Amino acid sequence: MTARGKLAELEALRGIAALVVLLHHTMLGFTPQLHGMTYPDQAITLFGTPAFALVNGSAAVIVFFVLSGYVLSLNVLRSGSARLAASSALKRWPRLAGPVILTNLMAGLVMAGPGFANREAAAMVPSVWLGWFYTWPSAGWLEIPHSLWEGATTFFTGQSFYNSSLWTMVYEFAGSFLVLASALAVAKLPRGRWACLAVIGLGTLWLSPYLAPFIVGVGLALRDRTPHADWRGAKIALALVLIVLLGGYHENIMSGRPEGLYSGLGPLTAMDPLRLRVILHTLMACLALLLFRRATFLRTAMSGRVGRTLGFLSFGIYLCQVLVICSVSSLTYLALEGQGLLQIGATFAVTGAGTLALAVPVALFDHWWVRQVGRTLSRGPWRGA
Repeated sequence: MTARGKLAELEALRGIAALVVLLHHTMLGFTPQLHGMTYPDQAITLFGTPAFALVNGSAAVIVFFVLSGYVLSLNVLRSGSARLAASSALKRWPRLAGPVILTNLMAGLVMAGPGFANREAAAMVPSVWLGWFYTWPSAGWLEIPHSLWEGATTFFTGQSFYNSSLWTMVYEFAGSFLVLASALAVAKLPRGRWACLAVIGLGTLWLSPYLAPFIVGVGLALRDRTPHADWRGAKIALALVLIVLLGGYHENIMSGRPEGLYSGLGPLTAMDPLRLRVILHTLMACLALLLFRRATFLRTAMSGRVGRTLGFLSFGIYLCQVLVICSVSSLTYLALEGQGLLQIGATFAVTGAGTLALAVPVALFDHWWVRQVGRTLSRGPWRGA
C-alpha cells in the first residue's frame, strides 16, 4: 500500500494503461497506417495482430474501468458501511473534477490563441482521427469559460470538445455510484452475493456496456477478500498470452469488421460490435489485474519507485495527451515536413516529453486537490468515514 492507502501495483497498472492510450493516440495521429485501425486492408500494420494490444487504447480504457470498480469497492465490501459508501459518493465529483477542469482550462487557453494545428497536420499525414478535433473557429477569450464549464459538467453531459479523452468521465462518474451501491448491497447480503452481482452485471451490459466492467471489478474485489496462492510459471505465461490475444482485438473503425487473426470473429462483430469488444477487453483487464496482484515478483516490482511514479502520473498522462498531440506535436510535424523518419521521431519525442511535462504539475495538483477535498468533506457529518 502507498502512503495514500492505494495498492501500488494496481496504480502502476493504471499508469501502464495510460501510456498505452498515449501511444494509441500518437500513432492514430501521426502513423495511422502502421496503427491500422482507420485503414482497412492495410498490408503492413499492427492492427489485426496480437501486437495491437500494445497500442490498443480502447482495451486500456476498460482496464481503467475494471480497476475503478475493484479499488472503489474494496473498503465498502470489507466494512459494509453505508456511511463509508455515502462519503465516497459525495467526494467523487470534486475529486475527479479538479484535474479535469484544470486541463480543460489549458485547452481553452490554447484554443483562445489559437494554438491548435491538428487539422493542418491531419491533412499532411493524412489522419482521419487527428482531424476530428478543435474544428470550430476560435471565439478568443470566450473559449476559457466555455472550457471551464465543459470540464465541470462533462460527468453529466458526456461532452468532450476541449479534450476528447473526457468521453470516459461520464462512465467513470456513473460507474462510481453503481460500484458503491452494488458493493454495499452485496456486503449486506448473507447469501446470494454472486447471483446478485451477476444480475447487476448482465443488466448493465444490456443497458450500457461500458458500465459492466465496473461491476466485474466489484466481483474481483469480492473474490480477493480470501487468500489465494501466488501465480507462477505456467499460470503467468498463460495469463500473458491471453492478455495479449484479448487485448489485440478491435474492429476497424472505417470498415466495421475485425481483420487479420481476428477476422473469424466477424459474424459476432456484425451482431453487436461494442458489446463483443467490451466483453473481450474486460476479460483481458481481469487477467491483467489478477496478474499484478497474484504474481509476487511483478507485485513487488510494481510497488517500487517506478510503479509508484507510473501511478502518480497516470491521470495526468491520460488528461494531457490530446492537448499536446493537437498543439505542439502537430506543430512539430508541420515544421519538419518532408524529413521522413526525423519528422516522425521528433513528433513522437515531443509528444512524450510534452505530455509528461504537463502531467507532472497536473499530478501534483491532483495530489493536493484530493487531500483538500478529503479534509473539507471530513469536517461534516462524514467525519471518520
